[in-house]
Amino acid sequence: MLAISGKLIHRLTLYHGILTYTLCGQEYVSSNEIATLLKIDDSQVRKDIALCGVQGLPKHGYKVLALKKSIEQKLSFNKQKDIFVIGAGHLATALTQYADFKAYGINILALFDNYESKIGQMINGKRVFDINRLENLIGRMKIDTVILALPPQNAQEVTNRLVKSGIKFIWNFTPCIIEVPDEVVVCYENIVSGFLQLIL
Repeated sequence: MLAISGKLIHRLTLYHGILTYTLCGQEYVSSNEIATLLKIDDSQVRKDIALCGVQGLPKHGYKVLALKKSIEQKLSFNKQKDIFVIGAGHLATALTQYADFKAYGINILALFDNYESKIGQMINGKRVFDINRLENLIGRMKIDTVILALPPQNAQEVTNRLVKSGIKFIWNFTPCIIEVPDEVVVCYENIVSGFLQLIL
């Protein structure tokens, strides 16, 4: 399968959200309806939907359920991805509470921390393990993806351990740039940046 661009993934997830929540119970949807809701060009929506292999019906548009299912297949929502969360603070706790992760194929198996008071606790059904068990459990459970949600001063040190353990994908919620080999993919999630783009 050809690689999907980040921009296309972003738009398709927005379409999926509209189909799942905004248009819940509606049988058909037009590309113009989606474009109007997102304030983007109608032709872009049609191109994106065409990539999902869905054809519309004249005067009706696209079947909502069929389009939703096609997007889920395109983005591999049906393939479960087991991941670890590095850190067990407030942000990590909030991430484990996000119920929609399951719907998108994201399965958080466990959290890791170095604070003794947190080790062994259950956070929203996920156990917190000692960070010193990280390498062993990555290997045993064949994990290649993690969420980094720990203090920035520890980010690079832990990243080095993750890379040596075979981690290939890092979703980085820390406010710092981490150095990784070319073969490791890092996605930076900056909550403050998103807010500032909204108000400035």
